[in-house]
Amino acid sequence: MSNQTSQPGSPAAVVFPRRYALLCALLSGFVLVGFGAVLHKAFSLQVLEHEFWLGKARLQSETTFRIPVYRGSVLDRNGRLLATSVHQFSVFVDPSKVPDKPGLARKLSPIIELPAASIEAQTKNRQGFTWLKRGISDQQRNLIERLQLEGVQLSPEYQRFYPFGSLAGQLLGFTNVDGKGLEGIEKLYDTVLDKEPIDCSQLRDGARRRISLHDQGSDDTDQAGGITLSLDAVLQAIAERELGAAVAAQGARAAEAVILDPRTMEVLALANWPPFDPNRYQAAASEDWRNRAITDLFEPGSTFKVFLYAAAIDQGTVRETDRFFCENGVYRLARNTIHDVHPHGWLTVPEMLMVSSNVGAAKLATKLGAGKFYQYIQAFGFGQKSGIGLTGEAQGLVRPWNEWRPIDLAVTGFGQSIGITALQLSSAVATIARGGVWQRPTILRRALRDSDQAEIRRAIQPARRVLKASTAALLTKWLIKATGEGGTGQPAVPAGYQVAGKTGTAQIVDPNTGTYSGKRYNAVFTGFVPAADPRLVITVVVHEPSKSIFGGTVAGPVFRNIAAEALPYLGVAPDRDDPNGKRSPTRWASLDPGAGPNNRQ
Repeated sequence: MSNQTSQPGSPAAVVFPRRYALLCALLSGFVLVGFGAVLHKAFSLQVLEHEFWLGKARLQSETTFRIPVYRGSVLDRNGRLLATSVHQFSVFVDPSKVPDKPGLARKLSPIIELPAASIEAQTKNRQGFTWLKRGISDQQRNLIERLQLEGVQLSPEYQRFYPFGSLAGQLLGFTNVDGKGLEGIEKLYDTVLDKEPIDCSQLRDGARRRISLHDQGSDDTDQAGGITLSLDAVLQAIAERELGAAVAAQGARAAEAVILDPRTMEVLALANWPPFDPNRYQAAASEDWRNRAITDLFEPGSTFKVFLYAAAIDQGTVRETDRFFCENGVYRLARNTIHDVHPHGWLTVPEMLMVSSNVGAAKLATKLGAGKFYQYIQAFGFGQKSGIGLTGEAQGLVRPWNEWRPIDLAVTGFGQSIGITALQLSSAVATIARGGVWQRPTILRRALRDSDQAEIRRAIQPARRVLKASTAALLTKWLIKATGEGGTGQPAVPAGYQVAGKTGTAQIVDPNTGTYSGKRYNAVFTGFVPAADPRLVITVVVHEPSKSIFGGTVAGPVFRNIAAEALPYLGVAPDRDDPNGKRSPTRWASLDPGAGPNNRQ
């Protein structure tokens, strides 16, 4: 057998290389097409569909929820902290990640103090974020962290805290669990105190367990925004303590007191009794939230005679030496009878005010006339909101003068058929202390809106002249006599100080009969001190005392006790000698949390 070899140029030498080249070309084409498809898909994923798939990934690996942040503080005029935000944690659950819901409920129940059945119900048929309990203690937080329960996590938040407990509770109001103001100052200045919640993102692993919490809420030091009130916590504590003592001693239903600085018309105290602790607002009845000093109307009784006499003097209707016959305490007007507590015959105008004659007031009102009296009632601020801006403030009840019958005019002269608030009465009395000029009361001293510390300036408070200065001076002299020897307001005078003020004992209308009750009264005292250079206007209202009914014996001592401590605390020296050589100590000059009127030893 002989070997045969292919020679160059023969058919066999050409066929095999061409076949290989075609195969390689085909394979290369497939590779290029595949590579192009991969590049196209990669471009689509990385560029064209980037946001879509990134969102998908985040849904699988991250959870986002909103966390409340620091709410601005509320301070009194001297920087005492009345309301603040305290760092805390809340516990929530993702029910879709809880393998053993009954077991989870049994373990958490004793820690967060909720029934196991309630916790289990929260985890059934739910997906995603579900709160279990807001505002847990540090001890509860530590116990939960030790358990390392699947689906259960902790969220940083802030809890509103009122360091002095019930002190000024109705005035301050409260917030809900999300830090939104619902009542009082918290509601009025919510836009100043509140900040927008932050979005908090949580990273999870493939088993959807938490790896980290990206955001921890705002820094504790970022206490942006806040307000300073005109309120003085010391004076507020004094007023609340004395109201509580009076209610207990007299078996009264409730009481309120207002303290104003007549020079600036700043509210120094706005006290209510019974007290209300905003730290536990959910445990209190809604009526306890009410700031009675601005919401509750009452008939002012004989304290309203102050404004009748002011109008009559200012109009020249009477002179100081004029005399009225007071009918020995019984005055028939049409089919109505007006009584005095004590019978009197002829009295001068100042004497009528000093002994608080209803008969004299009725005759004086008739002589003044309904139209003129009504003008002064309005000018003193009755029948309209004071303008302080607090939520729930009542405007009062004053009927148009052209609807008054003769008896309506007469009884309005001594404070019946009219409804006012304690703040309105205080503002009107302050008008006399200010020489006849009415000005809107205010509760705000300073407000910072946000972290740039931009101050919100108080608007200039409007003022109007109601009385001639000479009228205010003469009326002050008469009101000093009303608290002097023989006057009904003598029990209201603190040792060493002269008071210009007026008592009131007002019958309460029985809602069932529509007539005045013979058993239910409000006892009132209002005035300013020192009389010659007023530093404080104080109004005290005690509702339905059961042991004594008279303003002088019920509300007067409250005024006296408040003034006796408040004036030395403010550095106001006595304006006359104390016959007993004594001065009342100031027990609240240094006020600390827990030292309020409800916590005294």
